[in-house]
Order: sequence, then C-alpha cells, then structure tokens
Amino acid sequence: SSSKYKVKRTMDHYYCTCPAWRNQSAHPVSARTCKHLRSLLGDAYEEARLKLKNPNGPAATATKSTSKGRNGSIPSAKKKAPEVLLAVKWDEESTDPTGWWVSEKLDGVRTLWAPKGGEGREGAMLSRLGNPFMVPKDWMDKLPKDVTLDGELFGGRGEFQSTVGIVKTMGSKGWKNITFQIFDVPSMGNEPFEDRLQWLQENFSEGGKYHSKEFVVVDQTCAESKDHVFDMLKEVEAHGGEGLMLRKPGSKYEGRRSSTLLKIKTFFDAEAEVTGYVPGKGKHTGSTGALKCKMASGKTFAVGSGLSDKQRARPPKVGTIIVYRFQELTKDGVPRFPTFVGEAADKTVAKDAEVPASRKV
Repeated sequence: SSSKYKVKRTMDHYYCTCPAWRNQSAHPVSARTCKHLRSLLGDAYEEARLKLKNPNGPAATATKSTSKGRNGSIPSAKKKAPEVLLAVKWDEESTDPTGWWVSEKLDGVRTLWAPKGGEGREGAMLSRLGNPFMVPKDWMDKLPKDVTLDGELFGGRGEFQSTVGIVKTMGSKGWKNITFQIFDVPSMGNEPFEDRLQWLQENFSEGGKYHSKEFVVVDQTCAESKDHVFDMLKEVEAHGGEGLMLRKPGSKYEGRRSSTLLKIKTFFDAEAEVTGYVPGKGKHTGSTGALKCKMASGKTFAVGSGLSDKQRARPPKVGTIIVYRFQELTKDGVPRFPTFVGEAADKTVAKDAEVPASRKV
C-alpha cells in the first residue's frame, strides 16, 4: 500500500506503528505481532518469540493461518471480566467502624488469581477487565490450583506507575520488587470473612503450603473505635500510604460493589483523558510543562505536578487515561492542586471522583 509504517526494537520488545499492531491493545507489547514484523523477522522467529513472551496467552498460538481481521490484525477473544468485590466510600456519620477489620489501602494493581484463567490458560492473574498480567511462570506454579485469590500486585508505596509497567511486561527484571498482596478468597465467599482470612494465614504464612516471599497476606486489625481508625489513617498517610480499607466482620464475598467493604482516603483519586500538552517553562523549557486533561464531566484542567523529567520528555499520548490525585474541587467542579499519579491500568474511559459538598471550595 501507499502507507508507510515504522518498526522499532527496544531491548527485546518490538513495535510497529501499523493499525494491526496497535489494535492488539488487549495483549502486552511483548506479545504483539503483525505482518510487517513477520516479514522482517520471519514466521518461525515470531512464533518462538510470542510463545516465550506469553506462553499462556492467545497471541502465543497465533500463526500465519490464524483468522485475521482487517489490516491483518489478530482479533482478541471476548473476555468476561471477573466479578470482584468493589468498595464504597466510608460515611463516618452512618457507619460505626468499631469491630470492623482495617487494612492499608494499597497503591497497586488489582489482581485476581484464577486457577483456570480461560482462553486455554491453566492459570492466570487477571485484571479487573479480564486481561492477563505477565506474571512469572514460577509464581503461578506456586499458587493453589483449587481456589481463587483476590489481591493486588504491589511494588511499594508511591510506585503505582512503575508497577503498572512491570506487570504488563513479560520477563521484566522489576518483578523482583513486586509482591502479590492477598486479601480475600472469592471461591470461599459463602464463608465468613474471618474464616477466609484464617485460611490465608494458615496457608501463606511461614510453614504454610503456599508460603513464598512473593505472596503476602494483607494485615488486618480490628477497629476499636472511630478514633482508632483515624489514628491508623494518619499513621499510614504519614508513611506515604494511600488510605485504609474497612471490612465488615462476618461478611461474605460479593462480586459487586458492596457496603461490606469501605474505603477511607484523605485524598481523592480520579481519572482523566489526556487531550494535549502545555509547553514547559523555566527549567522545563523544551519539554512538557503540564498535561491538558478532560474529566468524565467534560470539564478541563491541567496537571503538571508529579510528572518526572522522563515523563515530561515522553508524556502519555493524547487519548491516554491517567490517574490523578487531589484534595478538593473548586465550585466549578475542577480539581484544585491535582497531582499526576500515573497512567491508568486497563482503563479506556475516565471516571470522576465522588466529592462531598464539604470538599468543594
């Protein structure tokens, strides 16, 4: 055709600017191919590379005879999103937290371990949309084959963006810094939360059947009072944590948003779509000063705080959904003093935060 596309290699990742390669966004970069890469590298090389990079994924078994869509792209299998328990915000006026279980709200990537991951996989760690993360095979070999686990892939406080990059890359050296923080067992969902927690502690603690340094059961503390919860919140935030989670005692696991799981944060997190860039000034001259963003409400704002020099040099592309953090909204519904957190994992549509009237100034 008259179109021209650019092929690039960065370490062991191959890229192409053609629509066929870009339309495989359901797969990680390391598990995509197209006719241009096949033409340059050869079918045999591509089959071996894809199998190595994503041994359990659909792209690994794609061959030249695979049914393809327009532009030569390989259609993605329709995924069913896992039914996971989602939290609602804590209303301190209506819910007394005394006796509830309290844990830190981790700044990681929500993950469901599915022993039968679908699409021919024997086991997979899935995102909320059902996309597999590029977890090392030895991790999956160590995990139980008869229960599902709910948790987060966690790289440490304040490491959300780097964690997203690592979990989407097969073979990344960064996996040594990631842990699977486990907080529930959905397949045992009809049993009280305390029984599920006991099962986790018995099986993943030292001497347990599935004990491994990569797997951590999230600590749970029984709340003594509302003041006790606020004291824990202050301590977590003082050490760079994001907030707290409250879990109702004796509760079952529900695959939906439920008032049995509450979240507490001083800061609000929201998502926005990148629409453009503000040129940098002063020390940022020649790079990006801020990202122009659009909220789900349609209101626009700019966020520059939180961007590293590397991100200013190569900012998120227009159309990318980003996560930003703020403390309050203006009366016009625009975030005050927003801070860039990172690119959203597995999101295609922005979502605004629910902010009470008391936090609008």
